Amino acid sequence: MLVIDQIRQLLQVQLVPSRWHLFEWCDLAITPSFIKHCCQDMLTAQWTRKLPIIQTTAPAELAARLIHTFLDDFPDVESEQYFVIDFCSGAGGPTPLIEKSINTTRTQAGHQPIPFRLSDFHPNLDAWMPLASHSANLSFIPQPVDAINPSHAPPLVISKTSSLPTSTGDHKSIHLYNLSFHHFSDADAQRIMNSTLATADGLCILELQDRSAGMLLLMLGEPFLLFLVTVLWFPYQPLHLLFTYCFPVLPFVQAWDGITAMTALRQPLHEPD
Repeated sequence: MLVIDQIRQLLQVQLVPSRWHLFEWCDLAITPSFIKHCCQDMLTAQWTRKLPIIQTTAPAELAARLIHTFLDDFPDVESEQYFVIDFCSGAGGPTPLIEKSINTTRTQAGHQPIPFRLSDFHPNLDAWMPLASHSANLSFIPQPVDAINPSHAPPLVISKTSSLPTSTGDHKSIHLYNLSFHHFSDADAQRIMNSTLATADGLCILELQDRSAGMLLLMLGEPFLLFLVTVLWFPYQPLHLLFTYCFPVLPFVQAWDGITAMTALRQPLHEPD
């Protein structure tokens, strides 16, 4: 047991004492859209599927429990209409599963469902339309939504408690960031915090990683994971198969972006300057 404890402690060592904000391929304009969409599809699958032996529950299910607890902390959640606005939704990520889990539980308890809305600066409508068609409580905002400055977004994003003079909303809003907040520089993160205080009633930030040695090992193993699961998760997606097995661009991009995301994470007590 002593050896196991020592190994566990080594894996939890923080390799990067402070965050490094490097580039991610999926953030670059030169990266083809189909590569970005394939990466978004894989991230969604990693959120919503559980790996045999390694995981007992899909990460999205764990996220749903956390958000459910978070929502219960709002004293007027049953008397007011709340919306959850997911920023930087990509291909949808865990939000559809989170919405289904939370609203199934709420409906069974006799509570009103809470609508969820997908949004992004580059809306992925092809991915969102099928998702929204499966739930009356999941929709999307087709216009680009800038997370840094949502005051110029459609009224659906803005809470009725907003301090903005142009606020016309009839609901309260909670802003959600799934595996995306690390993309922003400290200056932009501070702007997001300020705009959230002005336009929303709550903020929820979820990340799947930390800056530990164990996480680095997992990220280095990401290409091998993709080689194993791509054919199982995307057997009828030619682009996934072609750029994983014939031209392994996707494993490289996923591993690079995963490691970069890991080093860019903010610790729970780390606030932007």
